[in-house]
Amino acid sequence: MEEKVFPILLAMKKTTLINNTPITFIKMNSQGNEFILIDLAKEKLKLSDNIIQNIIREPSDNFDQLLLIDYETNSESIYCKIFNSDGSRAFQCGNGLRAIMLYMNTTYSHSNIAVDIENKKYTVSINKKKEITASMGISRAFKLRDSNIQYLDSFEKQNVVVESIENPIEFYLVELGNKHCVIVTLCTKDEKDIITKHFDKHYSNLFNLEFVENPKNLFKSVNTHFKISVYEAGAGWTKSCGSGATAVASLLYGIHGNQMINKIITIEQDGGELTVSKTEDNLLLTGPSTIEYEGKIHVY
Repeated sequence: MEEKVFPILLAMKKTTLINNTPITFIKMNSQGNEFILIDLAKEKLKLSDNIIQNIIREPSDNFDQLLLIDYETNSESIYCKIFNSDGSRAFQCGNGLRAIMLYMNTTYSHSNIAVDIENKKYTVSINKKKEITASMGISRAFKLRDSNIQYLDSFEKQNVVVESIENPIEFYLVELGNKHCVIVTLCTKDEKDIITKHFDKHYSNLFNLEFVENPKNLFKSVNTHFKISVYEAGAGWTKSCGSGATAVASLLYGIHGNQMINKIITIEQDGGELTVSKTEDNLLLTGPSTIEYEGKIHVY
């Protein structure tokens, strides 16, 4: 495995922290969704908020999310904290779950794990073909009323007027551990950039934005293949978003009900294709992940 070394200066001081021991990280990639994973249990580390934020600000390597994992020896129960590349916290990450599974499989030969993110547990498994499936739970529909979240019994189409775009933008709001705004108005690239700036300004990174490239087909139950582009809260445009793919699929299951029973939905993004299936009480996200290299972060 290739190894890279990146220095980090903390608070402009050259005082060595963490007993002068470099922090090992694993660079991982889930279809273009880039991760830095740090195994706190293996490294026997507790990282302060200051150190975490300086790791995130290190410019030597690009990533979308930082995954910090911890666990008891020989345990298949993992605790995970996720930070976006802008330093904010993330509360769910389907692609990150698959990256953690691959790491635990490669390092400890685990084929099943349970990952606790913000007190919500997700089970993840890997088969002999290295296909990784994460249980994502069940989504909830909601809407915003005077900046307050109101949960709904079914998905409700909503709209917003965005300055310099002629027609209102139509969307559905989906909660899946994190919050998603699935935009079902066909948009040009320039319009997408305008919309992301509008949401950043008015909703302060509250949502991931999923732009459906063939939105009219959402309302035809015979269609099970969709292409989306995703703007992640705290990270920006990404080549792949697992929770975003699941949110779009859950919307399809919600709109079409029994007509979608036993159908597997394929969600295409720039990084590749993910599949989503539904059981009575779960949404299952399946796709690959890869380990790129191991590196060292020297903290001074």
